[in-house]
Amino acid sequence: MKQIETIREMFVPVASRVSRLFFVLSDLMNVDPMYQYSLKFFCMIYERALDKADGKVDKNERSKRKEFFIKKFSKLLYKNVCRSLFEKDKLLFSFLMCMKIMEEQEILDIVEARFLMTGATSIEMERPNPSGENGWLTNKAWASILELSRNLPAFLGFDRDFEKYLNDWERIYNSLKP
Repeated sequence: MKQIETIREMFVPVASRVSRLFFVLSDLMNVDPMYQYSLKFFCMIYERALDKADGKVDKNERSKRKEFFIKKFSKLLYKNVCRSLFEKDKLLFSFLMCMKIMEEQEILDIVEARFLMTGATSIEMERPNPSGENGWLTNKAWASILELSRNLPAFLGFDRDFEKYLNDWERIYNSLKP
């Protein structure tokens, strides 16, 4: 009984990944009601991932087997779901999967993710818009850059760097393929 419990605990990360990605699928229904996936479909992909391990990963090497299941399931899910998505929604699906995986691995900064999703809330500018009045950079975008630099440690000083390389940023902004 102790051995079964030990094996079960080793595969908790597999269950964690699989369950998180199930909720990504259920969230897709909010994008388009046509994107409804059954539990049977999801289980079929999981079973395929388990079947793919036979002969490729030794059953005694549980750590490698666990990693194989996680990678194989994620890849199979992505490929199978992308077949049924409109082209415009594939990038969103990739992004949602990435966010869930980052959250699982505890490398997702919630404050940065919230800023990415909602944008800036500040309309106050400590410094004037560097592109000038009616320039290519809107006042709202400049206020967002200032708030980003002020509130997120990873972007500390970005506002000054942005001003320093303003012409390069304008070139990127105007580029058809930035």
